[in-house]
Amino acid sequence: MDRIELFNRLKRERRSAISPIIATLLLILIAIAAGVVVYAYVLGFVGNSTNNSGATTSIISIANFCVEASVSTKCSGSQYYISLQNTGSVSIAGGAVLQLYLSDINSGANSVISCTLSSALNPSNSVSLPSGCSSTSGSLPSVSAGDTLNLKLVAPDGGTAISSVKAIA
Repeated sequence: MDRIELFNRLKRERRSAISPIIATLLLILIAIAAGVVVYAYVLGFVGNSTNNSGATTSIISIANFCVEASVSTKCSGSQYYISLQNTGSVSIAGGAVLQLYLSDINSGANSVISCTLSSALNPSNSVSLPSGCSSTSGSLPSVSAGDTLNLKLVAPDGGTAISSVKAIA
């Protein structure tokens, strides 16, 4: 092989390869695409995981929950009795509407009771429901003695409390 033939052969081989600039650009594009995929994947987990606007949410707990199959004096003269305590640092205003979601595990019956508080529920204070309500709407599902009822109580600011009880005769 003479020099000219060797030079032509090397020239042909050089043309068939990707230039270093194009290779670098391809690597950068691949890295950006991988970053976008990872960002979208992580955003799916973290994303809008909180619906709180930054305001403090009330912390409430159910101190006592009683349900009767028939009205007597066992639950303070009502078919249901709930002692609700504000264990947080935020007051729940008088006139605020609490939502009580009840479900009977045995029969599958569900109901919603809305309770308008007659006075503010300040931190460390308790209120008895339904007597602490200025008005209520809705009613308990039909229960029999021994039925298990789940209760989820939701305050207007999103604070929740959950309890479960067996109905007494």
